[in-house]
Amino acid sequence: MNPINLLIGRPTPRLQAADKLAVASQAVLSQPEKSDFALTYGPDHGEDEIREHIGTWLSEKYRPASGPITHDRIIVTNGASGELAAILQKFTDPLYTRRVFLVEPAYFLAIQTFLDAGFGKKMQGVPEDDEGIDLEFLRRQLEEEESANSDESLESGSSSTKPAVLGYGKLYRYALYVVPTLSNPTGKTMSMHHRRALVELARKYDILLITDDVYDFLAWPADDNIPYADLEVPPRLVDIDRQMAGASEWGNAVSNGSFSKLVAPGLRVGWCEAMPNFIYGLSRAGATTSGGCQSQYTSFLIDHMLVSGMLEQHVQNVLIPTYRKRYKTLVNAIKTHLYPLEIKISTGLPYETYAKDDKGNRVRTFLAGGFFLYVNYPNEETFPTAAEIIHVGGDEYALKIAPGEIFVVKGDPESLKRADLTWNRGTRLCWAWNEEEILVEGIQRFAETIKRAKSRKH
Repeated sequence: MNPINLLIGRPTPRLQAADKLAVASQAVLSQPEKSDFALTYGPDHGEDEIREHIGTWLSEKYRPASGPITHDRIIVTNGASGELAAILQKFTDPLYTRRVFLVEPAYFLAIQTFLDAGFGKKMQGVPEDDEGIDLEFLRRQLEEEESANSDESLESGSSSTKPAVLGYGKLYRYALYVVPTLSNPTGKTMSMHHRRALVELARKYDILLITDDVYDFLAWPADDNIPYADLEVPPRLVDIDRQMAGASEWGNAVSNGSFSKLVAPGLRVGWCEAMPNFIYGLSRAGATTSGGCQSQYTSFLIDHMLVSGMLEQHVQNVLIPTYRKRYKTLVNAIKTHLYPLEIKISTGLPYETYAKDDKGNRVRTFLAGGFFLYVNYPNEETFPTAAEIIHVGGDEYALKIAPGEIFVVKGDPESLKRADLTWNRGTRLCWAWNEEEILVEGIQRFAETIKRAKSRKH
């Protein structure tokens, strides 16, 4: 029996744009006017021309109400993971920053970055609701934190390891990490109401909203009869922060993007978008000021793919059609094999958006896409525990699935308690790695695993 891994969250190797990268590499390296710059230390924030091209591309994709995205709002990065660490290094402080919130269930591989930044005891989970985040829970936590620090002047502040005189122009009182669109791990998309309300809260309490916006362009209409090419993706929190009146010079949101999901993870190229002051501050991170642009050569490859249209062609003609079919296959397999066992897909409130039908008419639809969905086990005492399911699946069916507890926010003891009542009674499933026939077989093994585990409880 060949192993099947439903936990792994990365693209199938055949979907990596190796052929297009070969063309881009040849184009860059065969032209000295490009290769001379691509192979040396680059500007801290990336080449201005490349930043302009990324801004133009993002403007076309997001169509921000506040106007085109200029190059001074963009920094070229070595991917979302590395830039998350840089954001925390430059704009938070384990002494000054009172609390770091992570929407839970949380992307488990991001948690270590917050621990490395010294926030272990200050990390707190905020439950996801059907619209993406429990705003009332967050508001209560903020009010309690403010009350506990009521004697502390915002001007004088608490002690800090990063004074302004050493180049730290802005530190935030709070930070919040979230994947607003097609989230990891649940696949939910935050509602427009919650997006606006979250930005308002961020401004009131001096919160830096760090958004992982890596799945936004891997989206399609939930209605199979509607084409995906003209789908309108949700505005990011950074778009809303820019659009709403009263934005500060630093802003309260930063969008962390990556080409890993769109081209290939090994490239290590991404971008951040925020207010120009914020972007300049990021460019002054130690690793960047020492080594220059963190993805100088590979950013030239991405730039060639962007300008030539190869990147958009790969996304529209390869990735989305493949993922859309796999998603449908996985959902159908779940409904066929797991629904009879009372295991259901956790959907949340569907996000309504617009696309164009075959006749070019703008029509309403619901958003689907990303890499993941979440299934919930029935809340029954006789149903096997998550640990029992994982044990039987691994030992008897060569099946690897995610234990829900890995999405707990470490440092917050209440997070595990909430998990045991909710998402630990379920698991994340991914369609990005496995081909369609493997997904079906994996869900069939999952169903057999449940049946075998249930039989052992009787």
